[in-house]
Amino acid sequence: MSNSIKRAFTTNIGTICFGSLFQAIIKALRFFTGDGRKKSIIACIIDYILQIIEKLIGYLNDWAFTFAALTGEGFVQASRSFINLFKQRGWTAIINDSIVGTTLMFINLGIGIISAAAGGSIIYITMIQSPEKHIAVICVSLISFVIGIFMSSIITTLLTSCVRTVFVCFALNPAALGATHPEHLEKLTKVWHKFYPEEFTTSGYANQFKEPPVYSQC
Repeated sequence: MSNSIKRAFTTNIGTICFGSLFQAIIKALRFFTGDGRKKSIIACIIDYILQIIEKLIGYLNDWAFTFAALTGEGFVQASRSFINLFKQRGWTAIINDSIVGTTLMFINLGIGIISAAAGGSIIYITMIQSPEKHIAVICVSLISFVIGIFMSSIITTLLTSCVRTVFVCFALNPAALGATHPEHLEKLTKVWHKFYPEEFTTSGYANQFKEPPVYSQC
């Protein structure tokens, strides 16, 4: 953990700042066009285009930052490298099909609902004779819901970054995983071969091993 923080504020700080600069520029442009969205159709169209660009840059930044942190490359080079690597592996469609983000979103929502129920229940039990009991329960439930989602999103954001790191590491050097955790490598390759047989065949993945894995059970 300490090494990661040290690299983030030393060798990788330029990459982080440079990548974040693009998002900051888009956000600033959207701020200037925001006031005119209800008055001008052109401003609304421009804002919509900027919103798409912002989401695209944010998506690329997440993967580029992960790749740069693992390899030490600059932002531009890391962006090109991870795109080329995933194209070579045939993973451009696979990462789009990933439902990890959606799953974690439902987890955040569930934790928010549980927090709201817990907060509202506590107020409902403690304020027995209060005339403003129902209003207090609603207010506390809403506040608890927001706090629950906020706290949960911090953890799930870390989990999302971990998933991206696994993707990049698995694509960069699968043989390293085979040397340290061969059982995990076998599970990953079997699932990959089962659901994406064409991508697996054309990726050249098996060529990195002296003895390619057997997929007779798939």
